[in-house]
Order: sequence, then C-alpha cells, then structure tokens
Amino acid sequence: MFTKEEVEVLAYRRYRSTESYDKSVWYLAELVVKILKNVKNGYDIKPFETDNLVLLLNENVNGELIEPTKDEIKELAEIIYSEHPEKSKLHFFIAEKQLLLEEIKKVLGENKGNQ
Repeated sequence: MFTKEEVEVLAYRRYRSTESYDKSVWYLAELVVKILKNVKNGYDIKPFETDNLVLLLNENVNGELIEPTKDEIKELAEIIYSEHPEKSKLHFFIAEKQLLLEEIKKVLGENKGNQ
C-alpha cells in the first residue's frame, strides 16, 4: 500500500496546482466511482474517508479497469459539491484515491500476467 507521507506529498502538489474547485470535485468523483466499480464492497468506500483498505477486485474485472460513465461521475460530483468540502480536503482525498487506484491497477496488472 502507500504511506500517509505519500498522500501528503501528492496532496501538496495538487495544492500548488491551479486546478479549479469544480475540476477538483469532478476528479475526486471520477476516482471514487472508478474504485467503486472495480473493488468488492467498493460502495463502503466514501469520498471523505481515509480507511486503510484491503483490496479485493470484483469478479467482473478482467485485467482492465472498469470505467465509469459520465452520468455516474456527475451524480457523485453533485453529492460531493453539495457538501462544500474545503479545497485542502479535496486535495487530500484526491491524493489518497489516486494512490489507491494505482494500487488497484498494480493488482490488475499482476492478475493479468497470471492468467
């Protein structure tokens, strides 16, 4: 997995970028929906939580990430936006979900090689 320091470094890089609040909300929603679609019990993963997760891929994940639709992302983005998280929290949760998604991709790559 990844460390808290890795999350903090990535969050700080995002903080230094000029990405708009709306783009940050959309990106967090996109990351979370991708995770939800690819991990068993993924719907237990909330956008604003920082659990140490044990990843189990869904049975229908076959070596490739299952990509969400724009409507799925939009639905979650609206929920996140309505909660008005401060931008620094968005950066932290985006960083965490980015690293988590990278871990999922690694597992997918390992599973693809073992098939």
